[in-house]
Amino acid sequence: MPGYVAVVSKRHVVEPFELPASAGFAFWRDVLGVAKALTDLFAPVKMNYEIHGNTIPHLHVHLYPRFHADPFVGRPIDPREVSFTRSKAERTRIGRAIRRAAAGSRSRQTAHR
Repeated sequence: MPGYVAVVSKRHVVEPFELPASAGFAFWRDVLGVAKALTDLFAPVKMNYEIHGNTIPHLHVHLYPRFHADPFVGRPIDPREVSFTRSKAERTRIGRAIRRAAAGSRSRQTAHR
């Protein structure tokens, strides 16, 4: 799916509540920052946030930008139904957008101290 990203916890835990408070705050801040960067880049109508962990028991959040014409309108995304590939240029574009958003977030935090 265009714009799909997984945000993976740096610390090994299975559940979000297993993170210490400061690490939990940082994890969710990162998830929301990436979601905002993807929204700014792709302009979806909705962002889906999915946490599973039954296949890979390590905390991670799947971010799926949703579009008017995506193949899953009106239902959950099933990644087994479609396959897609991204070019190196597309991966680079997404990575740059996320890094810019993270840099902006850090500078705003510093300004508020």
